[in-house]
Amino acid sequence: CRIKRAFPPGTPGGGTAKGELMRNIALKLMYNGTAYHGWQVQKNAVTVCGTLEKAIADICGGPVHLTGCGRTDAGVHAEHYIANFRTSSSLESDEAWGEWMVANGYTPESVREEVIDYYVNQDLYDQAAKEYNVTVEQADIDAALDETKAMFESDEAFQEALEASSMTEESYIEDVIRPNLLQTKLAEAVAAQDTEGEGEDATLAQAQAMSEQFNGAKRSSHILLTAEEGEDDAALAARAQELLDQINAGEISFEDAASQYSTDTGSAANGGDVGWDALSTFVTEYQDALAGLEKDQIVAAPVKSEYGYHIIKVTDVYEVPEGGITSVDQLPTEFQEYLTYMEQSNASQNFSTWFEEYRNNAEITVNPMPEGLPYAIDLAPYEEAAAQNAEGDAAATEG
Repeated sequence: CRIKRAFPPGTPGGGTAKGELMRNIALKLMYNGTAYHGWQVQKNAVTVCGTLEKAIADICGGPVHLTGCGRTDAGVHAEHYIANFRTSSSLESDEAWGEWMVANGYTPESVREEVIDYYVNQDLYDQAAKEYNVTVEQADIDAALDETKAMFESDEAFQEALEASSMTEESYIEDVIRPNLLQTKLAEAVAAQDTEGEGEDATLAQAQAMSEQFNGAKRSSHILLTAEEGEDDAALAARAQELLDQINAGEISFEDAASQYSTDTGSAANGGDVGWDALSTFVTEYQDALAGLEKDQIVAAPVKSEYGYHIIKVTDVYEVPEGGITSVDQLPTEFQEYLTYMEQSNASQNFSTWFEEYRNNAEITVNPMPEGLPYAIDLAPYEEAAAQNAEGDAAATEG
């Protein structure tokens, strides 16, 4: 394939003299999904993606569209989840431009290279989408736009955020939503071709490979008690023991106690449920306590960890059937969802590898950087100022 794109001679890749600099930022995430209704944004539900998009929008000063490597369902955790979003920075003056480049380790040459890479990738995505008959429908765009608008209190608030980001609704669709949707659909098309004919057989094979990890897995709930103001460790331990005694006496159910008293608000809303240990990572003290419990058993005494005191109950235990796993349906729902997530994560990694090879096979010509470009300013004054500021900060810290 061949890529040809004309960049305006006075800009790093389009936009103003210093640039509406579009950046593609990758995130490597680990999250506990207990308190969330999965990854994907949903109306009237707290999701991982929705929560992150709101937080990132606060930092960036405008709406963002976060693209994940795959979907996870309600309560599912992730250890190595990859997502990305695009954002722009308006840097009009030489001073703002120079300070930004120095602060972020850029030079005019590296900015140019990164911007050209971005547009080359976009052209390649468009080209590959045509080859795989991938299109972005208006309904997809409308749905994505509605999801973004739902994060704001009103349409006016959304429009204000766009204005703060020097964007219009139309440019947000063209520069953010459409490219993200196209990339997601292309990745799905590539994955579908690579896994054609595998289907449930591949999922079952993955389940069988993980049978040792799944065997003996325990699902648990906990009530976490932490010290109140002025409360010492002995008093906290006594309060935890008193609550445990009330549960054992039948004065209050474990689930109600978790809802009323646990300071782990994420799990408290679900009766203290923190999921399966095979899919989560618990502190050593918690995991050791689980080892000594069977289904429906509660610890004899509260367990102390760096977080406070835990009252722990095992609510389920999974044992691999005799003869091994012969059907995915033999697994708990959460295990099936985890396997789906693993497949999606692997598909995302496979797509990255595929796209790298696709790009390497493309014929791409980048012209030499012309002289006298407005954004190619002398960084020496800004590097000197940054060094002086660093020295001042160091002196203040020592003082």
